[in-house]
Amino acid sequence: MRITTFGRFLGALCLAGSLTYVASAPASASPPRWVMDVTNLPPVVGPTSAMGYQVKILNKGPSNISQLYLVTKTKQAPAYAVTDHGSCAGVDPSGQLFCTIGALNAGDTVTVVVAYSSHFTDTGDNGGPGDPGDPVFQANTTGVTFSDGGTSHGDTLMDPNETGTTFLDDPNFAGGFSLSDVPVLTDHDLSDSNKQATEIDPPASDLVVTAEDGPMVDFTCKKICSKAFGEWSAVNVNNGQQFATFFPITLLVRAIDAPNNLSQIKVAHVLDNGKTVELDQCTTDVLQNCIVVSPVGTNVQIKVYVNQNGGIRGIR
Repeated sequence: MRITTFGRFLGALCLAGSLTYVASAPASASPPRWVMDVTNLPPVVGPTSAMGYQVKILNKGPSNISQLYLVTKTKQAPAYAVTDHGSCAGVDPSGQLFCTIGALNAGDTVTVVVAYSSHFTDTGDNGGPGDPGDPVFQANTTGVTFSDGGTSHGDTLMDPNETGTTFLDDPNFAGGFSLSDVPVLTDHDLSDSNKQATEIDPPASDLVVTAEDGPMVDFTCKKICSKAFGEWSAVNVNNGQQFATFFPITLLVRAIDAPNNLSQIKVAHVLDNGKTVELDQCTTDVLQNCIVVSPVGTNVQIKVYVNQNGGIRGIR
């Protein structure tokens, strides 16, 4: 579910670091043991794409946490934030983010996903600019933003080893955390050095969606790929999720690199489990696990209708 800008602004806070923290100077007789794990969604994004984060906090016990908050130092507002426990619906006058998670009993986990629509450098790290895409987050039990830096009383949790999102300027790579159904596409200026372009039309909003093609992309495909053409396209749509609907992945190749007889064109789809599926041209209006081929100027367009990501390449 998408929350308001005000609520989303808060969700980001939770996202930041991965650390196991065992208090040495407990505020109570038996403080909880915290484990925070943060995953960048995805770890690499295109220069104009959104960057996302998923944070999981596990209370390993033995004590319960009666009240848990999630905050961040960066003043950049996220475009999207959801939590499966509590809410992200408050911001203090300084603009810092704030989530109220509530109680987290021993053995329970809270997960928050947040995405920023634009890159930022003012992370708040060390009191000044930090690495782009590397926000500083803290979980605490006081509700006071960065009250003690996560170093005392067992009431705060931070990750001193958090890593930032990597930004890749290569035109053969595109995508990130897709906040809408706007297509994700690599460089469409085809040439001898760029023989294929890839476009993904996401099946839903708020997903990890990336596309990469070019000579550096490779998949294991033996028999049916003996007469392959163009290049491989690596497609990631929500980390391998299988969708109920089929969405188009469009390959654009130069006509001089494709078979003269367009009716001969098929596509190899290498699934995440390594299995290779041969996709024929669609023969009905049901666009599922099949392709539609058409000439476009001096190029050939191949629309591939699938319900999951993987490696895609034209074959004959």
